[in-house]
Amino acid sequence: MGKLALAAIVSSWVVPITIMVNRIVTEPYMDEIFHIPQAQQYCKGNFGSWDPMITTPPGLYYLSLAYIASLFPGLYCVEAASSFLDVCSASFLRSINGVLAITCSIILYDIIIHLTPTLGDRKAMLHAAVLSLYPLHWFFTFLYYTDVASVTAVLAMYLASLKKNYWLSALVRLEPLQLLFDKQILYGCFLLHALV
Repeated sequence: MGKLALAAIVSSWVVPITIMVNRIVTEPYMDEIFHIPQAQQYCKGNFGSWDPMITTPPGLYYLSLAYIASLFPGLYCVEAASSFLDVCSASFLRSINGVLAITCSIILYDIIIHLTPTLGDRKAMLHAAVLSLYPLHWFFTFLYYTDVASVTAVLAMYLASLKKNYWLSALVRLEPLQLLFDKQILYGCFLLHALV
């Protein structure tokens, strides 16, 4: 019950704020002027195109392509999108971070339950929800940036280590895989290596 309830709680603010941000911020904001066109090139299948202003690896673009590909059939059936490129818009690309933020809150919940099993379900949910509101994480949840994917990957790696699932942790910890999302992820990897 805890994970499902937490996902509903986090969704209750992620979904409406994502809609509001997309209505107010209709054009790419800050670094999105580089990231959104790059992701749209990937949606066109143009994997050889690269904007030299982008300093982060293409992991989020690959993840976004898979996400958009999973949404397209349903949106096409209800006639909400007539082509794959229609779904590869700024608002849909931004929404992947909302999904990752919800995933991140569930991973946080699992970490809290693992570290403090006597805390109880409701308090663990409250702690995870509050941690999901961390200001930097909160801000980037509604834009198309690599930060939320990076945090999700680091937390998944940490949770796998805590549960002594070292193969999964090592798989997530693989530096090339981590570097697909964000160069700052290395700091999280070093920190986790020190903690575990």
